[in-house]
Amino acid sequence: MGCATSLVKYIVFLFNLAFVLAAIAFIAVGIVFKLDIDEFTTVLEKLDVKFSLAPMLMIIVGCIVFVIAFFGCCGAIRESSCMLTTYAIILLTLFILQVALGVYAFIQFKDSDSDFKKDIHDELKNALNRYYNDNVAKDAIDALQTERECCGVDGPNDWSGLAPDNSLPSSCCRNKPAMCYASDGEAYKQGCFEPLFDFLQDTIKIIGIIVITIGATELVGGVIALCLSSSIRNNERRGNYA
Repeated sequence: MGCATSLVKYIVFLFNLAFVLAAIAFIAVGIVFKLDIDEFTTVLEKLDVKFSLAPMLMIIVGCIVFVIAFFGCCGAIRESSCMLTTYAIILLTLFILQVALGVYAFIQFKDSDSDFKKDIHDELKNALNRYYNDNVAKDAIDALQTERECCGVDGPNDWSGLAPDNSLPSSCCRNKPAMCYASDGEAYKQGCFEPLFDFLQDTIKIIGIIVITIGATELVGGVIALCLSSSIRNNERRGNYA
Protein backbone atom coordinates (compact mmCIF):
# COMPACT_ATOMS: atom_id res chain seq x y z
CA MET A 1 0.00 0.00 0.00
CA GLY A 2 1.37 3.39 -1.01
CA CYS A 3 2.27 6.24 1.29
CA ALA A 4 -0.64 8.39 0.01
CA THR A 5 -3.13 5.59 0.70
CA SER A 6 -1.78 5.14 4.23
CA LEU A 7 -2.10 8.87 4.84
CA VAL A 8 -5.69 8.93 3.63
CA LYS A 9 -6.45 5.89 5.80
CA TYR A 10 -5.37 7.71 8.95
CA ILE A 11 -7.14 10.89 7.88
CA VAL A 12 -10.38 8.89 7.60
CA PHE A 13 -9.74 7.38 11.03
CA LEU A 14 -9.17 10.84 12.56
CA PHE A 15 -12.30 12.18 10.83
CA ASN A 16 -14.33 9.41 12.41
CA LEU A 17 -12.85 10.08 15.82
CA ALA A 18 -13.96 13.68 15.37
CA PHE A 19 -17.40 12.43 14.32
CA VAL A 20 -17.72 10.42 17.53
CA LEU A 21 -16.98 13.53 19.60
CA ALA A 22 -19.27 15.66 17.43
CA ALA A 23 -22.07 13.11 17.75
CA ILE A 24 -21.79 13.16 21.54
CA ALA A 25 -21.90 16.98 21.49
CA PHE A 26 -24.80 16.87 19.02
CA ILE A 27 -26.83 14.61 21.32
CA ALA A 28 -26.01 16.74 24.38
CA VAL A 29 -27.00 20.00 22.65
CA GLY A 30 -30.20 18.40 21.36
CA ILE A 31 -31.15 17.29 24.88
CA VAL A 32 -30.40 20.73 26.36
CA PHE A 33 -32.45 22.51 23.70
CA LYS A 34 -35.26 19.97 24.09
CA LEU A 35 -35.45 20.59 27.84
CA ASP A 36 -35.26 24.39 27.42
CA ILE A 37 -37.96 24.47 24.75
CA ASP A 38 -40.23 22.04 26.60
CA GLU A 39 -40.12 24.22 29.71
CA PHE A 40 -41.85 27.04 27.85
CA THR A 41 -43.84 25.32 25.12
CA THR A 42 -45.78 22.65 27.01
CA VAL A 43 -48.74 25.05 27.05
CA LEU A 44 -48.53 25.73 23.30
CA GLU A 45 -50.69 22.70 22.65
CA LYS A 46 -50.96 23.06 18.87
CA LEU A 47 -47.28 23.92 18.37
CA ASP A 48 -45.38 21.88 20.97
CA VAL A 49 -44.70 18.97 18.59
CA LYS A 50 -43.42 21.35 15.91
CA PHE A 51 -41.00 23.05 18.32
CA SER A 52 -39.78 19.70 19.63
CA LEU A 53 -39.04 18.37 16.13
CA ALA A 54 -35.64 20.02 15.58
CA PRO A 55 -34.07 19.01 18.97
CA MET A 56 -35.44 15.47 18.57
CA LEU A 57 -33.90 15.25 15.09
CA MET A 58 -30.60 16.47 16.54
CA ILE A 59 -30.63 13.65 19.09
CA ILE A 60 -31.58 11.04 16.46
CA VAL A 61 -28.98 12.25 13.95
CA GLY A 62 -26.35 12.37 16.71
CA CYS A 63 -27.02 8.72 17.58
CA ILE A 64 -26.87 7.71 13.91
CA VAL A 65 -23.59 9.58 13.34
CA PHE A 66 -22.13 7.96 16.47
CA VAL A 67 -22.88 4.46 15.15
CA ILE A 68 -21.73 5.28 11.60
CA ALA A 69 -18.46 6.74 12.89
CA PHE A 70 -17.53 3.38 14.42
CA PHE A 71 -18.42 1.74 11.11
CA GLY A 72 -16.08 4.14 9.31
CA CYS A 73 -13.28 3.50 11.79
CA CYS A 74 -13.57 -0.26 11.19
CA GLY A 75 -13.55 0.25 7.43
CA ALA A 76 -10.41 2.41 7.59
CA ILE A 77 -8.49 0.13 9.97
CA ARG A 78 -9.46 -3.06 8.13
CA GLU A 79 -8.88 -1.33 4.77
CA SER A 80 -12.18 -2.66 3.42
CA SER A 81 -13.24 -0.88 0.23
CA CYS A 82 -16.79 -2.27 0.59
CA MET A 83 -17.21 -0.92 4.13
CA LEU A 84 -15.68 2.43 3.20
CA THR A 85 -17.95 2.83 0.15
CA THR A 86 -21.02 1.97 2.23
CA TYR A 87 -19.85 4.36 4.93
CA ALA A 88 -19.33 7.16 2.38
CA ILE A 89 -22.79 6.65 0.83
CA ILE A 90 -24.42 6.78 4.27
CA LEU A 91 -22.46 9.94 5.15
CA LEU A 92 -23.46 11.67 1.91
CA THR A 93 -27.09 10.68 2.46
CA LEU A 94 -26.95 12.08 6.00
CA PHE A 95 -25.38 15.25 4.62
CA ILE A 96 -28.35 15.80 2.30
CA LEU A 97 -30.84 15.13 5.11
CA GLN A 98 -29.04 17.44 7.53
CA VAL A 99 -28.82 20.28 5.01
CA ALA A 100 -32.56 19.89 4.48
CA LEU A 101 -33.06 20.07 8.26
CA GLY A 102 -30.80 23.13 8.50
CA VAL A 103 -32.67 24.93 5.73
CA TYR A 104 -35.96 24.05 7.43
CA ALA A 105 -34.66 25.57 10.68
CA PHE A 106 -33.66 28.81 8.94
CA ILE A 107 -36.94 29.32 7.08
CA GLN A 108 -39.09 28.26 10.05
CA PHE A 109 -39.09 31.78 11.48
CA LYS A 110 -38.18 33.69 8.33
CA ASP A 111 -41.33 35.79 8.25
CA SER A 112 -41.80 37.54 11.60
CA ASP A 113 -45.37 38.52 10.62
CA SER A 114 -46.35 35.01 9.57
CA ASP A 115 -49.42 33.10 10.70
CA PHE A 116 -47.04 30.93 12.73
CA LYS A 117 -46.10 33.89 14.91
CA LYS A 118 -49.77 34.70 15.39
CA ASP A 119 -50.43 31.10 16.40
CA ILE A 120 -47.76 31.36 19.12
CA HIS A 121 -49.34 34.58 20.38
CA ASP A 122 -52.82 33.02 20.48
CA GLU A 123 -51.63 29.85 22.22
CA LEU A 124 -49.76 31.91 24.83
CA LYS A 125 -52.89 33.98 25.40
CA ASN A 126 -54.94 30.80 25.90
CA ALA A 127 -52.39 29.51 28.41
CA LEU A 128 -52.62 32.79 30.31
CA ASN A 129 -56.41 32.45 30.55
CA ARG A 130 -55.98 28.91 31.97
CA TYR A 131 -53.39 30.01 34.55
CA TYR A 132 -55.63 29.79 37.63
CA ASN A 133 -57.34 26.54 36.55
CA ASP A 134 -54.53 24.49 34.96
CA ASN A 135 -51.39 23.59 36.91
CA VAL A 136 -49.45 22.77 33.72
CA ALA A 137 -50.25 26.21 32.29
CA LYS A 138 -49.41 27.84 35.63
CA ASP A 139 -46.00 26.18 35.92
CA ALA A 140 -45.09 27.00 32.29
CA ILE A 141 -46.20 30.65 32.55
CA ASP A 142 -44.36 31.09 35.86
CA ALA A 143 -41.19 29.58 34.37
CA LEU A 144 -41.48 31.80 31.30
CA GLN A 145 -42.06 35.00 33.31
CA THR A 146 -39.23 34.22 35.72
CA GLU A 147 -36.65 33.16 33.11
CA ARG A 148 -37.45 35.87 30.54
CA GLU A 149 -38.20 38.57 33.16
CA CYS A 150 -41.53 39.45 31.59
CA CYS A 151 -45.20 39.63 32.54
CA GLY A 152 -48.29 38.64 30.57
CA VAL A 153 -48.33 38.11 26.82
CA ASP A 154 -48.01 41.73 25.70
CA GLY A 155 -47.64 43.28 29.15
CA PRO A 156 -48.98 43.27 32.75
CA ASN A 157 -52.38 44.52 31.57
CA ASP A 158 -53.08 41.03 30.18
CA TRP A 159 -53.67 39.88 33.76
CA SER A 160 -56.40 42.45 34.32
CA GLY A 161 -59.61 40.74 35.44
CA LEU A 162 -58.07 37.28 35.77
CA ALA A 163 -57.45 37.60 39.53
CA PRO A 164 -60.23 38.89 41.85
CA ASP A 165 -58.00 41.59 43.38
CA ASN A 166 -56.34 42.48 40.02
CA SER A 167 -53.01 41.26 41.37
CA LEU A 168 -50.28 39.72 39.24
CA PRO A 169 -48.67 36.30 39.71
CA SER A 170 -45.62 36.52 41.97
CA SER A 171 -43.49 35.50 38.97
CA CYS A 172 -44.25 38.92 37.46
CA CYS A 173 -42.12 40.57 40.15
CA ARG A 174 -38.37 40.24 40.59
CA ASN A 175 -38.30 38.95 44.16
CA LYS A 176 -41.52 36.94 43.87
CA PRO A 177 -43.43 38.65 46.69
CA ALA A 178 -46.64 37.11 48.04
CA MET A 179 -48.61 39.92 46.42
CA CYS A 180 -47.46 41.50 43.15
CA TYR A 181 -49.12 44.47 41.45
CA ALA A 182 -48.47 46.26 38.16
CA SER A 183 -47.79 49.48 40.07
CA ASP A 184 -44.94 47.85 42.00
CA GLY A 185 -41.49 49.04 41.04
CA GLU A 186 -40.25 45.46 40.83
CA ALA A 187 -42.99 44.33 38.44
CA TYR A 188 -41.84 43.46 34.92
CA LYS A 189 -43.24 45.80 32.29
CA GLN A 190 -42.37 43.82 29.15
CA GLY A 191 -44.72 41.16 27.81
CA CYS A 192 -43.49 37.59 27.33
CA PHE A 193 -44.45 37.06 23.70
CA GLU A 194 -41.51 38.84 22.05
CA PRO A 195 -38.83 37.36 24.38
CA LEU A 196 -40.31 33.87 23.89
CA PHE A 197 -40.45 34.21 20.12
CA ASP A 198 -36.88 35.58 20.00
CA PHE A 199 -35.70 32.67 22.17
CA LEU A 200 -37.36 30.09 19.93
CA GLN A 201 -36.07 31.83 16.81
CA ASP A 202 -32.49 31.95 18.10
CA THR A 203 -32.68 28.32 19.26
CA ILE A 204 -33.84 27.06 15.87
CA LYS A 205 -31.17 29.12 14.06
CA ILE A 206 -28.41 27.74 16.30
CA ILE A 207 -29.64 24.21 15.63
CA GLY A 208 -29.62 24.95 11.90
CA ILE A 209 -26.03 26.25 12.01
CA ILE A 210 -24.83 23.21 13.99
CA VAL A 211 -26.58 20.79 11.63
CA ILE A 212 -25.16 22.40 8.48
CA THR A 213 -21.65 22.62 9.98
CA ILE A 214 -21.58 18.93 10.89
CA GLY A 215 -23.16 18.11 7.54
CA ALA A 216 -20.34 19.91 5.71
CA THR A 217 -17.79 17.93 7.73
CA GLU A 218 -19.60 14.73 6.78
CA LEU A 219 -19.40 15.73 3.12
CA VAL A 220 -15.61 16.07 3.35
CA GLY A 221 -15.37 12.80 5.28
CA GLY A 222 -17.50 11.00 2.68
CA VAL A 223 -15.37 12.25 -0.19
CA ILE A 224 -12.15 11.22 1.58
CA ALA A 225 -13.62 7.78 2.33
CA LEU A 226 -14.49 7.33 -1.35
CA CYS A 227 -10.94 8.32 -2.31
CA LEU A 228 -9.50 5.76 0.12
CA SER A 229 -11.89 3.08 -1.13
CA SER A 230 -10.88 3.79 -4.72
CA SER A 231 -7.19 3.69 -3.83
CA ILE A 232 -7.58 0.33 -2.08
CA ARG A 233 -9.43 -1.15 -5.07
CA ASN A 234 -6.74 0.11 -7.46
CA ASN A 235 -4.00 -1.48 -5.32
CA GLU A 236 -5.94 -4.75 -5.27
CA ARG A 237 -6.18 -4.72 -9.07
CA ARG A 238 -2.43 -4.16 -9.39
CA GLY A 239 -1.73 -6.98 -6.99
CA ASN A 240 0.28 -4.67 -4.74
CA TYR A 241 -2.21 -4.52 -1.92
CA ALA A 242 -0.94 -6.15 1.23
